[in-house]
Amino acid sequence: MIQMEKTEIVSLYGKNVVLNIKTADRSARKINIAGGHLYLTLKKGYSLKETEKMLMRVFDEKKIARLHSSPFITDQYVDVLGIRRRFVDLSSGQSRISREDFVVADREEIDRKLKSLAEDILRSRVEKYRKIMNIPIAYRVKITNMRACMGKNYYLKHLLTFDRILIHFSLDIIDSVVIHELTHHFVQNHSDAFYRILLTYCPDYRRLREKLIYGERV
Repeated sequence: MIQMEKTEIVSLYGKNVVLNIKTADRSARKINIAGGHLYLTLKKGYSLKETEKMLMRVFDEKKIARLHSSPFITDQYVDVLGIRRRFVDLSSGQSRISREDFVVADREEIDRKLKSLAEDILRSRVEKYRKIMNIPIAYRVKITNMRACMGKNYYLKHLLTFDRILIHFSLDIIDSVVIHELTHHFVQNHSDAFYRILLTYCPDYRRLREKLIYGERV
């Protein structure tokens, strides 16, 4: 059984790295890089010290150096669409608020507000590029925690799912994921034909993908 995710910050090669860890009853180990953070599934009862050693065996210093060292959300800020906004929790009694602040009634509202914003943005971008790419079918959009990838096209269901962390990145990076998934309307694999279409509508795709993987918000 998979448990809830826990966030840890560890030092690898002298650099702070964000680990998002889920635990499982079985011993299967999974490691994925997304948004500049490491996502791990580890056996319950794992040792953080042993995990650090394991990660330095798996990743060299150059790859770790490219990872983004700060979380998307802290008590001080929230990264939204590539912009770092001051976090204001009204339940804490903060009274000075500006238009640029990310304001919530209480901490329980953070996830709901970010997910709602992600749904609005992704639906809008999907509709925009669906028309540009002359796709006659309207796709439904779902926001979820994916971890292994940033988006998925369920072609037969006319459904696109996107990872919720996309809301922390700039629109051009979000658009690169949207175009990638819409390209699967024409080609359901990652062949040369797929990339010919993808690069027609997103010529800078490879650079933007690198930014997404390693957590460059803009």
